[in-house]
Amino acid sequence: MRKLKLFPKIFLYTMVIMTLITITIHGLIYFLLPNFYFYQKQEDGKQRSAQLVEILEEANQEEILEIAKNYALIYNVNIVLTIEEQNYQFHGFTPSEIQLDPVRAKEVLNRDTSIAQLNSLGNRAIVVDKKHFKNKDGQEGDLYLILSTGPIDETKQVTLNFLPYSISISVILSLFAAYLYSKKMTKPIKAILTSTKDMEQLKQGVYCKVESEDEIGMIAENINALYDTIWKTIESLEQKIADISQVEKEKVEFLRAASHELKTPLTSLRVLLENMRYNIGKYKDRDLYLEKAQDIVIESTEMVQSILDVSKLQMVTKGHEENLDIRSVLLEVLKSYNVLAKAKNLHIKMKLDDTIHYEMNKESLKKVLSNLISNAIHYTEHGKRIDIVITKEHLVIENECQPLSEYELNHIFDAFYRPDFSRNKKDGGTGLGLYVVKNILTDANLNFQFTPSELGMRFVIEF
Repeated sequence: MRKLKLFPKIFLYTMVIMTLITITIHGLIYFLLPNFYFYQKQEDGKQRSAQLVEILEEANQEEILEIAKNYALIYNVNIVLTIEEQNYQFHGFTPSEIQLDPVRAKEVLNRDTSIAQLNSLGNRAIVVDKKHFKNKDGQEGDLYLILSTGPIDETKQVTLNFLPYSISISVILSLFAAYLYSKKMTKPIKAILTSTKDMEQLKQGVYCKVESEDEIGMIAENINALYDTIWKTIESLEQKIADISQVEKEKVEFLRAASHELKTPLTSLRVLLENMRYNIGKYKDRDLYLEKAQDIVIESTEMVQSILDVSKLQMVTKGHEENLDIRSVLLEVLKSYNVLAKAKNLHIKMKLDDTIHYEMNKESLKKVLSNLISNAIHYTEHGKRIDIVITKEHLVIENECQPLSEYELNHIFDAFYRPDFSRNKKDGGTGLGLYVVKNILTDANLNFQFTPSELGMRFVIEF
């Protein structure tokens, strides 16, 4: 049975159960019908004897005999009357060899004054009901009402003869009903099985049809919900894989750019030291070129430190988030740039009426704001203006400067990239500031924009 599929298994189980029910019902009919018939006869005897006694009590002896005779014929019963120790018999039916001996009947009936079954009174079972009465002349008598139960044997035989046909018809109907029931029950399960096979192959757009609200329908809904969750998880993993691949790609590009940025000053330093070593031409002035060599070393050291800071960025930002007041952090960062802004006579206009709270690493936010303010001060011409505005959802830093070209905007967040007007490292820095800003804001799930404006350039962070 374990190896059978669901349809034949349900069919067999249903067929066996219905066959057992059919046999049980027919068996109960065969064995209980005679008893039920006999009980009905007893109740009928009670009613007829009570009815007849009421009539007899209103009549004299002659009328009683006539009434009993007519009553026996009309209702197909046998009546025995005992009046003043005389017996009178009236037959509505004549069962073979049934002779009522009132003495024996009294002997049996005295055991139970209601109803008794007298199997010993003849070849067929009879029911005798005894009633005592008193007629209108004051004569007392006894009424024995006899009902034939002979048809019970005939009924049992007819039932027995009909049972094979009845059972056969019931079994055939059971087969048909079991087939329809099994097909109905297995149809939605087969549909679910087909859908789950497609789900196993991770086909998109597959779902189980929900055609009912019972347990099978609930299973289909749960499978659909589970499959949707699986697909969302797959899409999320694919997106994370793509993000990781992009990060790895950016790391490779960053290392390539870093090696290029370090290679140039180190090559210059090597050439400078070799020329000084062999006292070639102008390089005989060692004091002058030792100072230049020192500047190259300092610049390389700063470059290496910036590279190390970027490499540690991911490690620092993870696991140290806190709910920050953006306005308070901004004011804290601005303090360290007041002297530099005054040196260039810059006008910093701030509108900080609103405040924003956001969950992120405080040092990372300070680094973002520091780089943005440093760039704004660095690239704003002497005596010009810088606007800083905080709204309910945005932080805007806008400075008066020469707008960047479209090409420059496309590369401004690349590592070590500096616009054409700041190719000099003394003026343009390391080219890692906006690269760091982009990585921090991306990790914090913050959207940002860096676009030209009427004033010059505008950097917007959306919280």
